[in-house]
Amino acid sequence: MIGVFGANGFIGQHLVRRLARDGQAVTAVARRFDPGLDSLGVRTVAGDLRDRSAMRYALEGVDTVVQLMGTSTPAQGIAQSTQDIQDNVIPHVAFLRECVDVGVRRFVFLSSGGAVYGPVPGDRVIPETHPTRPISSHGVTKLMMEHFIRLHSHLDDLEHVILRVANPYGPGQVVKAGQGLIPALLDRQAQGLPVTVYGDGSAARDYVYIDDVVDAIVRAAALPGHEELTVNVGSGRHRTVLDVISCLEEATGSSFEIEKLPARATDVDRIALDVRLAERALRWTPTVGFAEGVRRTVGALGPRTATG
Repeated sequence: MIGVFGANGFIGQHLVRRLARDGQAVTAVARRFDPGLDSLGVRTVAGDLRDRSAMRYALEGVDTVVQLMGTSTPAQGIAQSTQDIQDNVIPHVAFLRECVDVGVRRFVFLSSGGAVYGPVPGDRVIPETHPTRPISSHGVTKLMMEHFIRLHSHLDDLEHVILRVANPYGPGQVVKAGQGLIPALLDRQAQGLPVTVYGDGSAARDYVYIDDVVDAIVRAAALPGHEELTVNVGSGRHRTVLDVISCLEEATGSSFEIEKLPARATDVDRIALDVRLAERALRWTPTVGFAEGVRRTVGALGPRTATG
């Protein structure tokens, strides 16, 4: 059985639906559940990583854990670093111990494909061997979690696949403070408000469509043999904020008014991920192009956003 921890989030909901459609036995764990997940025929458990009794109950019969739970975002910088450690690192370490104690075989963790690397000079497409120099508390805590997973792999023989995911997007992604450029832009446009651009709009990120992210997770969970992997999941392409806005304008058929604000010190300026290891190890490659992914995202929102 696969346990999806963080099943009610953007990635979690898509993953649970895919696993249920594939006939996989699933335990879905979240703080709360939106209507619809119960109808998929999966086992649901309400709780978060800080609730140790709920987590131990949720882990009953679970062979593979997919850990998606987390509360921090890159935009928080270091102002909330103490809270970030208390909310994300400490409960996660305790949860890892619970997984080992109950005999979980494989642990799949979604890390950050941008925040853990930090600033990257030029237009390099970076592999997993690139130095990790995070410039936000979010990136530091994700990297700490990675190290604790590797520690348990060494000491307790816990199989693990760490997926350093770029910027996921697609239908169902909601606006969350400091995270999710595309839903934030679409939300502002739907309200008739100017979209916010930090800096001059040349900051570039790597965007990967949600179906491709879910496929990478499913492949990581199903890999045969004893795995200890850290793998990038992205498109391998840089796209600037202005590129994203232009693509959204084409998909919605309307113009976006831009409001520029000073760049944030905790934002990585340019990053794109080398995904050749994912191709070799997971037999995975992104299949949905950016323009097509944006069209699907806009189309799922209905006529209100598509017409402005």
